[in-house]
Amino acid sequence: MSYPGPPYQQPGPPASDSNTLSIVGIVLGAIAFLFCPPGFGIAGLICGLVAKSKQERLASTAIGVSIAGLVCGMLIGFLFFRGMYGG
Repeated sequence: MSYPGPPYQQPGPPASDSNTLSIVGIVLGAIAFLFCPPGFGIAGLICGLVAKSKQERLASTAIGVSIAGLVCGMLIGFLFFRGMYGG
């Protein structure tokens, strides 16, 4: 005697290949090099981390660019203002 196979199940929704949050994180990290590094750098880092949790392909790049933009942007700002106001 044979038993019937498992009931047919509908396949789930296809995996999203979207990299939207990663791209936003990369752009914010790049902007952080010159404009408001704490604001744009941290926002880009948050976007990158959320993209990592959603397993987006470019999430690691977004995190790296955001950290680089945050650190380098603050260093450039420090050196610029130190040179401008003497120090």
